[in-house]
Amino acid sequence: MRRKRWGTRRLTFPSISWPKARRGFKAQRRSFRTPRPSSHQPRTVKPGGRKKWVLLAVFLMIFAMFEFFMYIERNLRPPIMHLAQIRVKQIATEAINKAISSQVAQGKQFDNLVNWKTDASGKVSGFMLNYDEHLKITSFTTEIVQQTLDDIHKRQEHIPLGQVLKSPIVASFGPQIPVKIEPQGAVKVQLSTRQKEAGINNILVEVYVRITTEVAVVVPFDMEAQTVQTDIPISYLLIVGDVPMYYYDGQGRAVGENSASAPSIALPPPTVSEEESSTGGLEMSPSGTTLEPPPHPEGAPNSGGISGSDADSAGTQTNAP
Repeated sequence: MRRKRWGTRRLTFPSISWPKARRGFKAQRRSFRTPRPSSHQPRTVKPGGRKKWVLLAVFLMIFAMFEFFMYIERNLRPPIMHLAQIRVKQIATEAINKAISSQVAQGKQFDNLVNWKTDASGKVSGFMLNYDEHLKITSFTTEIVQQTLDDIHKRQEHIPLGQVLKSPIVASFGPQIPVKIEPQGAVKVQLSTRQKEAGINNILVEVYVRITTEVAVVVPFDMEAQTVQTDIPISYLLIVGDVPMYYYDGQGRAVGENSASAPSIALPPPTVSEEESSTGGLEMSPSGTTLEPPPHPEGAPNSGGISGSDADSAGTQTNAP
């Protein structure tokens, strides 16, 4: 105990102190009662549980992407390829038109493509193509079209996914699907003619260029070859022959400027044999049905002929000396 001094007299007070907690392990008493489960148990985190959920999420994402690509392959591939082919045809036609327009801009004389052949009286008897001009136009057109396709090969076209879904609302929305054009083979250019009737003894000759290009349409995960063929007329020629004063149509009527002075032609009526062959030798009723001949009774004489007994007697008389 601590002693304090107050003046000359000493006073003593008891000191109060709390007992210290014992630091040691004290074994609990065993009891036969089962412990009650607590309502708030501490959450235990197993090692590797979060990693399992991450792997499951990655697996589901890969499966969803695979199903999405399979859906595109089954349902969206045909419309995507169809739109890509239409776009490729547009681009190839633009290249062909550019080649022809460049030739026109350079002052090509397409009238010299045909050499006319005349007879002694100066009338046109035939024509043939001028192969010098033919080769010039063919080679120049081939070069321009091939160069244009090579330039198109360097760029990419894009088609919105909304156009594939065939919906006017989302036609311009959605991700852009890249479309690439790969030239396949050489460009074929052919200069040819075709004739068309333009009246009596008149022929319209059309000189045209047939350009055939082979390209490949490349879309994601697919490629398909496409052949683009275009006919472009470059010149028209009209051959006028001798026009007759009059002619007869299918009904025997005269047609023309001098049809009034033309003699009348009467078509011959159909012969009896033709009528019998058409009806099969049977009478026709007014309604168009075939009338069967009435049955011939036995023993009655045939009209317009002889009976069987008469025929036998006639045959006997004929054979008698």
